[in-house]
Amino acid sequence: MMSAAYQRLTLVAPRELEEALVETLLELTSTGFTAINVAGHGEGFDQAGIRERVRGRVDRLMLWLLLPDGQADRVLAEVEKRLPHSRIVWWLEPVQARGRLA
Repeated sequence: MMSAAYQRLTLVAPRELEEALVETLLELTSTGFTAINVAGHGEGFDQAGIRERVRGRVDRLMLWLLLPDGQADRVLAEVEKRLPHSRIVWWLEPVQARGRLA
């Protein structure tokens, strides 16, 4: 296993922002990212549509970026500048180790 100083940046956004967000991340990072469709219930649920209220969860896009330490602030600042949206939520986690199995 390789050990290095990395962080995982998680972004959760409305699905209608997917193309703009992916395009922005493609320009900002060379490390790549993972995008998945998710559904959840949390802070800001008062903005949910009727269908989402009945289901009890909202549909979102989640993106995970593995970034070298120090790059997350730059990526977040640029995403905020290009896509200022109160329903884009983010958090940052340390990565203890990373590597490939082959």
